Amino acid sequence: MSINPRIHDLIGRYFDLDSDEIEPVLEAFRQETLTGGEWLFRQGDPGDSLYFLVRGRLQVWIDQESDDNVTNQTLVGEVMPDETVGEISLLTGQPRSAGIRAARDSQLLKIDRAEFDQLAERYPRMTMKLAGSIAARLQRRTSGNSASTRRLTNICLVPITSNSRIEAFVGELVNALGKFGAVLDLSPDKLGHAGAPVTALDTSSEIPPALPGWLDEQEDRHRFVVYRAHAATSPWSQLAVRQADMVLLLADTTAQPQPQAWETVFDSKDDAFRLAQHALVLVHPAEQGEIRGTRAWLEQRDVNFHLHAFSGHRPDVERVARVVAGRALGLVLGAGAARGFSHIGVYRALTEAGVEIDWIGGSSIGAILGAAMAKKHSPEAVYQAAYEGFVVGKPFSNYTLPLVSLLSGRRMMKATRKLLPGRIEDLPLPFFCLSSNLDSGSINIHTSGPIDRAVQATAAMPGALPPAVVNRHLAVDGAVLNGLPVDVMRRCPVGEVVAVDLSSRKTYEVDYEELPSAWTLLRSRWLPFGRRYRVPGLVTLLLKSTEIGSVIRVREQGKQADLLLNPDVRKFGMTQVAAFERIVEAGYREALEKLPDWLSQRKASPGATQPK
Repeated sequence: MSINPRIHDLIGRYFDLDSDEIEPVLEAFRQETLTGGEWLFRQGDPGDSLYFLVRGRLQVWIDQESDDNVTNQTLVGEVMPDETVGEISLLTGQPRSAGIRAARDSQLLKIDRAEFDQLAERYPRMTMKLAGSIAARLQRRTSGNSASTRRLTNICLVPITSNSRIEAFVGELVNALGKFGAVLDLSPDKLGHAGAPVTALDTSSEIPPALPGWLDEQEDRHRFVVYRAHAATSPWSQLAVRQADMVLLLADTTAQPQPQAWETVFDSKDDAFRLAQHALVLVHPAEQGEIRGTRAWLEQRDVNFHLHAFSGHRPDVERVARVVAGRALGLVLGAGAARGFSHIGVYRALTEAGVEIDWIGGSSIGAILGAAMAKKHSPEAVYQAAYEGFVVGKPFSNYTLPLVSLLSGRRMMKATRKLLPGRIEDLPLPFFCLSSNLDSGSINIHTSGPIDRAVQATAAMPGALPPAVVNRHLAVDGAVLNGLPVDVMRRCPVGEVVAVDLSSRKTYEVDYEELPSAWTLLRSRWLPFGRRYRVPGLVTLLLKSTEIGSVIRVREQGKQADLLLNPDVRKFGMTQVAAFERIVEAGYREALEKLPDWLSQRKASPGATQPK
């Protein structure tokens, strides 16, 4: 069996073998190939073999039964080259705990239990190393700190519209990817220039038999292999999509948004074409003002996410490159009512440090301010808008007849409509926020629709503000179920996450044995020489009750962040908008203190994106 040196070294390291022991072990392995969409095995199948992924990408699926007894398949992870599949079942003999499916054409090495047992008798440490590998993998899973974006190698670029603007963007993107490693740029009309065993391919050319093998070899030699697909259904384009880890659909927004007839192959339900991530990149004219009309491009295409870029604007191209390279930065802003003004200070510090934010998400006040940041407003503009909306607008003192809530919510609605017009999908930076479904207890993840309605839902604090209507269901504050959605951000194509946690971490004792009566509290607040009692107001009590319901989950979420910031805002009341400037400053100081060490570690990380 012909094995390339990389796999030879991998087997040696994995099983801790001496150089003269590797070859006999390799002889027990067999080669297997899977086409995109093909199952290696399914959940519940007998566990009688171990696999090494040589090339390609696999997906891990588990069967979950819903409340109505319907079995649904859920994607829970991916397997990348040089990683293994099937260790636990090989050792225990138990059925497969999950199904494994090829996300693209893949090559594997397989060893059955019988062959492994024979080798283990000859090399006993193989079993110990296998057990150690399982333990390490379980530890990574339970730590919750693994990156969501795995190493993607094959990138397919599909021009929905073919013109000079898209051609220029493709060239800029290929150059930007070069910052993360060697890039092989494969254009079908210039394959010979790249050393391929064919000079060029037009839209009708069949794939030469020698080309797929040559393409496989390029994956070992380059960080990225970029396939430029035809703007047509062609054998080359179909091969490019089948080989892709990610497909970028590139569109000039001056064109009509209706799909082209040939796009059907890229939007096919065929597993071979749909298991790779599909993203829509909308390229806007440099002179365009605010982004509009994204909904028309999205509603007729099945994509995992979309990105915006302005023609000739280098930071936008670099952001797309970071997403593709798995180096994008996600910012998660937690709930905390008025204490959330500290997010503005964090944003200011990140901006001053030159840290590029690529994705933003949050709950409650974190979502409101995060949406303003996703509009790419400056820290000063976010500060001014928040001051006018919350300090001047006073949404926490807008009391009403308490049939549904203590506050009417009208001032909050007015503030969010003024601060955040437009739709989520039109935001320059990708954004999401959460709300909690009041009847089912499920989480709504808002990634489209009017911004103001989404943030009104995520900030609808139970009892304090009226519920919102989301898809004909009542919804309340996202913080009820998830006040710091780092887990949701980890499912986005980001490599690093910065999170801001505003939950309380200190306890305070009161100086009374039982709660004073309402009349006693009233006297203590109005009589100048009476005893003062430290008792939260009704709105604060409601807000605080929402916070403590998810505080444990918030702290667990924080552990998944690469950088966790905890501004010192405990001394400020949940509705103390008068302390606006001091709360903002608390966030700024916390970020200034924590950023230098994190930036130093980031700089030392291979391939890390450096601040501007």
